[in-house]
Amino acid sequence: MLKVTLPGYYGRTMDEDVLFDSRTFLNVSKLKLRDALPAEYLARWALLDHVFGLETEFEGIVRLGNAEPRMAISQAFIGVGQTVPELEDVEALMMAMGFEKVDAKLIANPENQYCTWYRQRDGILITDAFPRNFRKDGATGAVMPVDLMVNVVPPGGSVLLADAIEPFILPLVPPSA
Repeated sequence: MLKVTLPGYYGRTMDEDVLFDSRTFLNVSKLKLRDALPAEYLARWALLDHVFGLETEFEGIVRLGNAEPRMAISQAFIGVGQTVPELEDVEALMMAMGFEKVDAKLIANPENQYCTWYRQRDGILITDAFPRNFRKDGATGAVMPVDLMVNVVPPGGSVLLADAIEPFILPLVPPSA
């Protein structure tokens, strides 16, 4: 399956920001979505491969006319017999992978308050973990993500999330190279 970004848009990512709370008149730290940089878009797919074994290939940069560049990636085809899993299936997978749900009060974007997960072991933060972004294999029952927002919270990079025990560092060269 080929996925191509919108011109000049590389998805979104979640990180921490200080926001004004109009109810308390205080500045508070919250996790919030923002537009991702091209490097963050590519790192997201590398992280999904690392965490879940989701093989994704960077196919290249697409330029059409005067439009801003687009990035193309490819994944295994989502085929017959794969369905959208139940929320319970997604939650079971995330917990089995060592993730804990992030408290909804820490997230600024209402749509992501109940689909954000953090794994303190290596500092990996995942959001957009809605069932629609996973597939369940009808034959095996295996649940696999197809499109999540993933990033690494660096040590000392958050006042909301605990520092990673063994901070993840994305290798510059794939293990097979």
